[in-house]
Amino acid sequence: MITFRGMIVGALMASAVTVGSGAVGAQEPDRLRGVITETKAERPYRVGVTLVHFVDDYWKGIAYGLAGEAPKAGVEIVRMMGAGGYGRVAEQIAQLETLSTMNLDAVVLGATNYDGFDRAIKRLTDKGIKVIAVGVPVNSKQIAAGVTIDEEEVGHKLASFVCRHKPQANVITIPGPNGPVWNKLRFDGFKKGADACPGMKLYGNTFQGDTKIEDGLSQASDLLIKDPGADYIYTAAANLGIGAGMAAKRMSSKAQVATGTISDRTVELMKEGHVAVAVSEQPILMGRSAIQVLVRLLNGKPLPEMTAPGAIPYPEFHVPLVEMTAKDLVNYDLSTYDRPPANWQVPSFQ
Repeated sequence: MITFRGMIVGALMASAVTVGSGAVGAQEPDRLRGVITETKAERPYRVGVTLVHFVDDYWKGIAYGLAGEAPKAGVEIVRMMGAGGYGRVAEQIAQLETLSTMNLDAVVLGATNYDGFDRAIKRLTDKGIKVIAVGVPVNSKQIAAGVTIDEEEVGHKLASFVCRHKPQANVITIPGPNGPVWNKLRFDGFKKGADACPGMKLYGNTFQGDTKIEDGLSQASDLLIKDPGADYIYTAAANLGIGAGMAAKRMSSKAQVATGTISDRTVELMKEGHVAVAVSEQPILMGRSAIQVLVRLLNGKPLPEMTAPGAIPYPEFHVPLVEMTAKDLVNYDLSTYDRPPANWQVPSFQ
């Protein structure tokens, strides 16, 4: 049986239009890509935002999606802040305290860590402020809803790709920092996919560092010295993948990167043959979808198709994933759903 979400995933690639393709009758792509129906605010809601940072295309893309969709939906973003990186719990709690004083209807939280926010979120909800999570999960039953992706499925897609192309592959893994849950779930998915592929061997498997390019570069360099015969390098996210691809290129390694998230530099390395596959998480679409979920929540209307609370203690709306290889880039425009304009700056909203 084909589900509604399965139909969406199958149609995603067809809905993208390449800029400058010259296709006859090409239309502007649907900004919501058919994954969620547009809803308007019943009154001008005031919303505050705090995200992990604005350094990479993932979080900057979410911010771009939030900022662009809010006025279309009749929502005013009063303040948008970045906490400065993963693990900055104290800094982000201080931002939540600031937002609690601003007469808001809701707060959008891209949490710097899975744990540590429950009390701060409860102080907001006690004031009648709705809180939704975006981009990553957070351990709080006070969250009204989450908008993200199926993190395990990211890892599973990457392992399935490697298995299809080389079942006996030796794979170096760079799972990302210790602490956040999103990258643990991705690695869980990758390991499950590897377990289903007899002969695949994983090396590394250590949570450490951050998600910066230099983390991917240093970890991949060290692991390639230890295992020069590696076929693939799994990385949790784009900057780690970029760093790993740079390491493989510098060391003339045959190892190709399989990574979550895609950016311009990922594309360059993909075209050079150092990145084999990236899972597009569509962060701009995620930001737009978060506004739409939030509007429904504040309007008191039914939410779209959500996962039931379970390991994550609140319902989640999952933006579909798209597997990207070099051949897929010909007909895919990253600027529509994945990558904010290079010159775009996060507005102050002040």
